[in-house]
Amino acid sequence: MKNKFELSVISAESKVFEGEVENVLVPGMVGDFLVLPNHAPCISSIRPGFLEFSDGSSSKHRYFVSGGIIEVINNTVSLLVDKAVTGDKDIREDISTLISGIDEKLAIADITDKDDLGLRKNDLEEALKQV
Repeated sequence: MKNKFELSVISAESKVFEGEVENVLVPGMVGDFLVLPNHAPCISSIRPGFLEFSDGSSSKHRYFVSGGIIEVINNTVSLLVDKAVTGDKDIREDISTLISGIDEKLAIADITDKDDLGLRKNDLEEALKQV
């Protein structure tokens, strides 16, 4: 039984990571979930939050992702994310910018997706507390 699997993290701007990992913790829409080797196939949306994974070295990799999708199939995990940022300073700036953008959208009186934007803002505020 293989104890690692292939992970690809791709943002709209670039390939963020590609390699073998032991596990990946993903911020799913209904809560965080852990992907391990031989995980059942799945596709899920990703909410704003922290993506963490271990490649077997002593350190963990941690990125803030602003949303996207994950596909797990045959020990291959592909994450397509809007944005992936590492480094606490950059993460704080990006989250604050995203929150400001949501506040601007919420100020529009005739917007129809206020509930969705409110949930996304809550996710971002929680992520900001974890930085």
